[in-house]
Amino acid sequence: MMPAPRSILVVNIRLIGDVILTTPLVGLLKEAFPEAAIDLLVARGTGEFLERDPRVRRVLYAHTGSKAERQRNVYQREIFRQYDLAITMNASDRGAMAVLLAGRKNRVGFYDQGRFWKGVWKRLLLTHPLALPEDIPVARHCRIVAEALRIPHERLTVKVYWDESDEARVRGILDECGVPDRFFVLHPFARWIYKFWGFERFAAVSDLIVERYGLHPVWTSSPSQDEKAQLATAVELCRHRPAIIAGELNLNQMTCLLGKAKLYVGLDTAVTHLAASTGVPLVALYGPTFTTRWFPWCNDAPGPQDSPPSKGLLQRGQIVVVQKDLACVPCGKAGCNDDGLSPSPCLQEITVEEVLAAVDASFASGREKRILP
Repeated sequence: MMPAPRSILVVNIRLIGDVILTTPLVGLLKEAFPEAAIDLLVARGTGEFLERDPRVRRVLYAHTGSKAERQRNVYQREIFRQYDLAITMNASDRGAMAVLLAGRKNRVGFYDQGRFWKGVWKRLLLTHPLALPEDIPVARHCRIVAEALRIPHERLTVKVYWDESDEARVRGILDECGVPDRFFVLHPFARWIYKFWGFERFAAVSDLIVERYGLHPVWTSSPSQDEKAQLATAVELCRHRPAIIAGELNLNQMTCLLGKAKLYVGLDTAVTHLAASTGVPLVALYGPTFTTRWFPWCNDAPGPQDSPPSKGLLQRGQIVVVQKDLACVPCGKAGCNDDGLSPSPCLQEITVEEVLAAVDASFASGREKRILP
């Protein structure tokens, strides 16, 4: 193991899901170096949930566009030569530059092995340059970093924290909506339209879960005004009217809500990764996304969690992903036109019956049955 650093910076200037799947590394670093101060550098709007993490000293935010001057100030005043160990969790140039500026002794980062000349400077300037693997679960990037630093890495745990105020907020909303203890959460939204499924089919799934399992439906959305309006219209399609929690919870509170639920149903989105971290029975619908990289991480699964097959009904423990077994799936594109502006046809071919079968499989699995290693 390397000498214990006094200060560590972890950089992940990507999307919320990427940041969530960086939390296993935070845990490994804190276990290996309990006295070290750990900071995170993330994009604004993607990592605020880390401010509740007791393992993290502070969260720094990168800025873009008109805030470029503030970005330079962050680099100059707050991270420049401030860390014994600096790590970037992806192969972006921006993350690598932050690490090179911040790291005094050890600088760890990934490079794209398919673009030799573009990554030469990273291989020369990083003390621990790591080839970015193309087809493994994103959470396992944390293990690659741990191996490079020669620190223990037997188990990777995705963890999002909440506190007593978050708990009180969630409990208050549930009580106000008259939601009993036995409820399930359905989140019918994703960041991009190409990941959407039909609201009428979500309504059918919701009603059937109520009738088959006796659970109370709770439908959620982000704070987006468009999503809130769509949610209000979508729940009218249900025979058993759901409680609505429309953008009222931050990510810490959302994780708390999911941890109290008996089931989660959703799409390929960050909320699904939050749900997986709580251990709740989970069903997610995927379209063209590579499940080899983005299958939700199962904290309780034994072994390294190798990439699952990339289509069909996929299960690891209580986590079940439904993805059509078609010749073109997965393509990794933002829909057939690769513009993200319309729902993916492969996702639309998923039936209500297939989703209900996945719910049955999730409940039947328990904590002991493991279908994927």
